[in-house]
Formats: sequence, C-alpha cells, structure tokens
Amino acid sequence: MFSKAVLVVAVLLFWCICSGTASTSPLQESIEAQLEELELEELLRFSELVEPDFQVYLPRLDLEGILGGGSGHLSAGELLRQLLEFMLREVMVSLALIRQLVVVAALSAILTRLGEAFGDSAVVRLAKAICFLVLIILGLQSFRAAVALAAETIDGMVSFMHAILPTLTALLAAAGGVTSAVVFHPVLVAMVGTVASAVRFILLPLIFGSAAIGLLAHFSEELPLSRLAGLTRQIAVTILGLLCVVFSGVIAVRGAISPIADGVGMRTAKFLTKTLVPVVGGMFADAVEVVAGGSLLIKNAVGVFGLGVVFFMVAVPVLKLWAVVLIYKVVAAVIQPIVERQVVEAISGLEGSLTLVLAALVTAGLMFFLIITVVVGLGNLTAVMR
Repeated sequence: MFSKAVLVVAVLLFWCICSGTASTSPLQESIEAQLEELELEELLRFSELVEPDFQVYLPRLDLEGILGGGSGHLSAGELLRQLLEFMLREVMVSLALIRQLVVVAALSAILTRLGEAFGDSAVVRLAKAICFLVLIILGLQSFRAAVALAAETIDGMVSFMHAILPTLTALLAAAGGVTSAVVFHPVLVAMVGTVASAVRFILLPLIFGSAAIGLLAHFSEELPLSRLAGLTRQIAVTILGLLCVVFSGVIAVRGAISPIADGVGMRTAKFLTKTLVPVVGGMFADAVEVVAGGSLLIKNAVGVFGLGVVFFMVAVPVLKLWAVVLIYKVVAAVIQPIVERQVVEAISGLEGSLTLVLAALVTAGLMFFLIITVVVGLGNLTAVMR
C-alpha cells in the first residue's frame, strides 16, 4: 500500500541532500516527483462518472492546481443555479408519469361515479380493480427504476472509494501519518464495504418490499398487510440508524490517538536526526519536512477532488429521485378530490418509500464523504502536531 510513497520519499531525500541548486523550489520538485509516481490519471478517469455539466467544478490534480489550492472554477451561485436547472429538467422529463397516473386515477374516479349511479355491479368493480392494478404497475415501475439508480450510484461510489483510499493513505503515510495510515486504511475499507453492502443488499430490497406490500394492502381490504409494510419500513429505518451510529463510533475511536502519536513521533525523529547525525543531520531533517509538506499538499488536493466526485455522484441521482417524489406529491394532491381514499394512500405510500430510498442514498454518500474528510483531516492534524 505504501510502496509508492516510500519510493518517492527515498528519491526525494536523496535529491534534497545531494543536489546543489535548482531552477525550481524543493517543494515544487517534491510535488512533481510524487505526481509522477502516483499516476493520478487512473483516479481522474472517475470524473467521467460525474455529469458533464458539473465536471468543470472538480479541482485539477496537476502542479499548478495543487499549488493554487486545488480549486479553479468553483462558484457557489453558479453551482446552485445549475443544480436547480437540472432539477427542473428532471421534473419536465417526468411529466409523462404525471399524465399517466392522473389519467388512470381519473378513469378510476369515473368508474366509481358510474357504480354509484347505476349500481355497484361486478363489471364496474372489475374495471376499478384493473385501474388500480395499472396504478400499481406504473408506481412500481418508476419505483424500481429509482431503486436501480440508487444501487448503481452506490456501486460507482464504492469503486471510486476503493481507488482513492489507497492513494490518500499512502500520501498520509508520506506526510508523516504512518500510524494513522496503518490503523485507518483497513478500517475505512471495511467501513466502505459494510455500508455499501448494507444499503445495496439489505436496505434497498427491504424498502422495495415494503412499498410492494403497502400497495397490495391498499388494493383490497381483505388483504390486511398494512402492519407488515410498516414493520418492514421500520426495520429499514432501524438498520439505517444503526449504520450511522456504528460508523460514528468507529471513526471517533480510531481517530482519537493516532494523529497525536504520528506528530510526536515525527518531532522525535527530527530531533534525534539533527542531534545524533553529524553534518547532514539537519539537511536530512529539512528534506523530510519538504517531502512531508509536498505529500500534504497533494493529499489535500486529492481529498478535495474526491469530495467533489462523491458530492456530484450523489447530488445528481438525489435530484432525480427528488423530482419523482415531487411528482408523487403533486399527483396525490391533484387526484385526492376525485378518487377513493385507497388510491391516494397508495400514491402517498410510494412517496414515503421513495423518500426512504433517498435517505439511504444520501446517508451512504455522506458516510463516504466523511471518510475522505477524516483522512484529509488526519494528515492536517498530524502536521499541526509535528
């Protein structure tokens, strides 16, 4: 995991001690050498997972971008405007679902009035049941597409986290946080796998199952399944809460001591080097500082890039799901005066289940976001302690 970082450190230490003068500063030389060894092109390919409209907001991972703070085109007002425009486009795309749901609901209302006028015959009841089944099919199709979008987003984020975590931990070790890197790398990889597996293979199927059971419960009063649907949804909410608690506990406990140990160890090593090694001891200690400073800058830039990728990977599907939730709200409000209570409750149940899918996706994205933030913060805290 740390072989690249160790190689960079060795080369740079040799250069800093043996070279005379250079046209560029030692810090720039350190950053250039580390960028060549890290080969960040593979990491930059994950920017293709971000919508093209938002790729301009991702920081650059070259020498100029790193020395300039990693940012370039970030404008909060412009970003908010583009997010709102994307949201409106998704609502416009989903207008077809509104038309379908409203037309089927209106047809069901007409059949209900005909049954009241001419008698509730078997034919009218059958027609109403068919309309309700069509509503169920339309709702489940859109809900299944939403669940598939959430699952695809989580898979993409997991692949990205598995690519960026080794780079961040190697840079953390090169910046002096060896203890933090050794302790946190396996823990963070395990947390990524646990969160992704829990959301992907437990939460999303539970939410989909609760939505289907809820629709069946509203289809006929002879199917008393509302309690089962509520229980399934409550289990999903409980699992989501437990994930948050476990994640917070692991991060808090693991991060309490290791940065302090790294900072104290680095200061001790520098003192012993300057004191016990004659002639070149001071140069060697200064070279260590140069390498650690360059690694710290690169780590921060890579961390900001990772935060941007995770944010936009989550923001785009969240806006799409939010557009569908808004559509369900509008449909339920429009058809409530004309249709039976069961139809409105079925639409509202789908809205609630989709909101839970949205919460699961946001929670997973927030955990991955915090994991990158923790690694970046550990390196900065180690530098402060040093």
